Amino acid sequence: MTTFSHYVTEIKVTDSYADLIDQLVHRRNELGYSQEKLADLVGCASSLIHKWEQYKRVPSGFMLTCWLDALGCKIEIRSKDSE
Repeated sequence: MTTFSHYVTEIKVTDSYADLIDQLVHRRNELGYSQEKLADLVGCASSLIHKWEQYKRVPSGFMLTCWLDALGCKIEIRSKDSE
């Protein structure tokens, strides 16, 4: 089980969150962006990108949207039943 272990109490990483991060990492690699390049586009430190991708930090809602925009992505809400 993957957890956010850097918090006072370990918190389980949900399947939905893990899937979102996996897709963002895949998209970054698909575009050929390094973590440094992505950090430049997002406007943050490359170490922060690393921490997000390794479940060591959780981006704020605003920073998540900056991450999505930098990768040319958007979130689509749908029910799990429609998969």
